Amino acid sequence: MTTASADSTTVALTKGGASLVDLVVDVPEVRIVVTGPRMLIDRLVLVTTLSPFDGCTAHRVAELAESLEGTVHCGLVGVRPAEIGVESNRSGVLLSVGLGPASMYQSELALRTRTGETFRALIGRLLTDDPARPFFAGLYGVPATGHLEHQHAHPAEGGGHGHP
Repeated sequence: MTTASADSTTVALTKGGASLVDLVVDVPEVRIVVTGPRMLIDRLVLVTTLSPFDGCTAHRVAELAESLEGTVHCGLVGVRPAEIGVESNRSGVLLSVGLGPASMYQSELALRTRTGETFRALIGRLLTDDPARPFFAGLYGVPATGHLEHQHAHPAEGGGHGHP
């Protein structure tokens, strides 16, 4: 499910639903409703067709992470800042967006550009040397592993059953 307005677009990530959120959009804010944050979907990571040869270098991915801000609206624990960062791995770097504490219910991530640019403009400016060239950039909902509801979550993360 996707809805749009002049300033934002909203996408739902649910069991059996879409797992990609298109970021090549002409709005400065994307709202992502997530069913089962950290229980069904662990976190979001940037996926793109751009490579370092196109200009999508580790430095530019880090610059993109610094150009984003967000909040996670969790029904049981309120509003928290979204954790946005860059992780290094064997194949390069990965921009990662946290979804807040584990819950079997829903949370809403409001992800915004700090500059007020649209996501299309910001990503085109930072990750490619030729923004006119067609490309895809989006957030992938990484499936959660294990059975968090049966594990003892750290109290600061809101418990293991979606309860504080």
